[in-house]
Amino acid sequence: MSTENQAVTHVLPSVIQVLVPGPVLDKKYESREYKSQQLECLALDDAGQPLQVGIIRVPSHLHGQIKTGFFRPVYGMRVNRERVIEPVLVDLTPYKPAPASGVAAKG
Repeated sequence: MSTENQAVTHVLPSVIQVLVPGPVLDKKYESREYKSQQLECLALDDAGQPLQVGIIRVPSHLHGQIKTGFFRPVYGMRVNRERVIEPVLVDLTPYKPAPASGVAAKG
């Protein structure tokens, strides 16, 4: 039996398709008030193939600005409450996917 740690690599999605933008909500944590918004999304790989369905939290500077569509996520790093350094979404750049192969472009 091997005692080596086997790291499992998960590639962060290169494209997010926003399916349902949620409302901006007022929240409170430990007597601190803040606003929060989540997006129901489909994470896609570089080829446009679905990876997973889930939610992402919108960075505060984008609250109320993201509509349905395709976006390229921009990730940064932060330390969470448990002191774990993790990737976090810092921006969403609008993205227009290429048409599927075999689909003629409309002129």
